[in-house]
Amino acid sequence: MEYTFRWFGPQDPSKLKEIRQIGISGIVTSLANVKYGQKWSYANIKKRKTFIESFKVDKSKKLNWSVVESLPVHNDIKKRSGNYKYFIDQYKDSLVNLAKNKVTNICYNFMPLIDWVRTDLNFELPNGSQALKYNHLHVCAFENFILKSKNAKLRYSSKQIFEAKKLLNSMSSRELSKLKMALLGGLAANDRKYTLKDLNYEIDQFSELNHSDLRNNLKEFINEIFPIIKKYKLNYNIHPDDPPYNVYGLPRILSNENDINYLLNIKKDKQIGLTFCSGSLGVNKKNNLPKIINKYGSYINFIHLRNISHVGKSLDFYEDDHLEGSLDMVKIIKAIIKEEEKRKKSNHPIKNIPMRPDHGHTILHDINRKTIPGYSLLGRMKGLDQLKGIIKTIS
Repeated sequence: MEYTFRWFGPQDPSKLKEIRQIGISGIVTSLANVKYGQKWSYANIKKRKTFIESFKVDKSKKLNWSVVESLPVHNDIKKRSGNYKYFIDQYKDSLVNLAKNKVTNICYNFMPLIDWVRTDLNFELPNGSQALKYNHLHVCAFENFILKSKNAKLRYSSKQIFEAKKLLNSMSSRELSKLKMALLGGLAANDRKYTLKDLNYEIDQFSELNHSDLRNNLKEFINEIFPIIKKYKLNYNIHPDDPPYNVYGLPRILSNENDINYLLNIKKDKQIGLTFCSGSLGVNKKNNLPKIINKYGSYINFIHLRNISHVGKSLDFYEDDHLEGSLDMVKIIKAIIKEEEKRKKSNHPIKNIPMRPDHGHTILHDINRKTIPGYSLLGRMKGLDQLKGIIKTIS
């Protein structure tokens, strides 16, 4: 595996001069400063790539821009309405400009409106470190009594709504503010800050879109950009839904093996691949992660390794240490190494799959340092070293 690390650009509290010291060679980043939906220019991509490569990791090796995460797909494309044709053209230009800069491994997602959902961004663990957590009852309370989303009551049982109201009445103003901040924090990266009114409006724009519609819109989008992907030898890898079930009534279309199979059969081409995220797929208790790797491994061009702990029989979970939790990380890594061994004997263009430690607990002095939720420098560095230890032992 190629060891990589996510960096959110010059505004990231974690700096490349620090990241280069922790035993990685690849940087995973994007141009978050470009207006949502607009093309990434050749010049801007080159500038970012040159900056990354200005940092050495040893006498002869520099950091490299290993993976784009993410090249955001505009919501109009996902809805296939509004100015979607314009945004597809902008997207095509971005793909070409990345290819011309020799940045060819690209991660994206097709989650409508909301990229990820957590209800607590600093859930305190017994040892004092902090993690990300999802509580379904908190989402129910938020959607029904704070957001007051249309048709919200149809998505929950009467018992859930009763318990959510009871929960809400017990929360302090600080706890309510913290919940709002967390649930507005996973909106797709763009240049706009959403209010509750904005979020309700955007959810309504997807109200006529069901699972089948969104699947078809993904298929049409891939069909339109595929000629560029083939011509420029790009690897285009979808990220699974996070969490892997519907939120606010918005459909999710990459949550299980059936969804993966549908996607990969659109073109049956390994350049239309998968970002394997153990944390996202692992939340769905029915997903057998080693089996998914064994079956679809040749399509996996990027890896996120993260562990989660399920909370009882509910939909709730929190992000655990990389080697703890509900997922068998050793079996997952064994399956990845087995896939890489196969690639040594094939013509697969990616022999060492880029892997990054996905998320990490906020620990030590990062607790009092400004960090991006889930992206503490020290917590991810700890996770990286744990994962490298397993990889080294198995290899």
